[in-house]
Amino acid sequence: MRPATSRRAQAGFSFIEILVVMGIITLLTSMVVVVIPLMNERGARTKSQDNVKNLVIMMQALNTNISQWPPYNGKCFVLAPIAHGIHNPEAPGAMDVFFSPADALYKVTGVDVARYKAVTKQKLKSGEDVRELTSYAGRRNGDGAEYVLTSADTSAKGLICFSDDDDGALHHKAGLVVAYANGRTEFMTWDDLGMTEPKNERQPDPFLGESATSEMLKMLSSGR
Repeated sequence: MRPATSRRAQAGFSFIEILVVMGIITLLTSMVVVVIPLMNERGARTKSQDNVKNLVIMMQALNTNISQWPPYNGKCFVLAPIAHGIHNPEAPGAMDVFFSPADALYKVTGVDVARYKAVTKQKLKSGEDVRELTSYAGRRNGDGAEYVLTSADTSAKGLICFSDDDDGALHHKAGLVVAYANGRTEFMTWDDLGMTEPKNERQPDPFLGESATSEMLKMLSSGR
């Protein structure tokens, strides 16, 4: 007579064991579908905040007096550290600072370093199209007296100078990475910004500059 353990082995898995296995598979699937994207998004936000923090630091190195920061608009403003010799685009990984990891439209891998080497003060002042060179929108610092950086606050949160751009799909569904002239960076939800969430995250209507419903975001432009 065969032992009971042998008979059980021949019988295969019990119904309870199958349910347990299915439960584990469901849990792992949920982690892939929900948890991992959340972790990736959090990592992208952190990296993007580091980028805009470094951009602000470079602007401060250019001139500690914010009223003397370059009078360029939008993305030309973002690229000022290159034209003014604060940032060397040929250094390893140097161009990464200009791109959000969550930007599906503009990526560092798609731009030749020669385009950064060609960035000059005159080109930025003339408003050359530099949209492909950065994921970030900059201050409208040469677009009328009301937008020029001065010592006076122009928004409830302070002197805003960088954020995610509004070209292509949203970098982050829930809001924007934002930086201020004093070096503070943070992730702000649409509610924080005083506006409704864009209806189409893949092709949102412009939410910066004159089109902005947020007074804070009227100070910024992803154009020239």
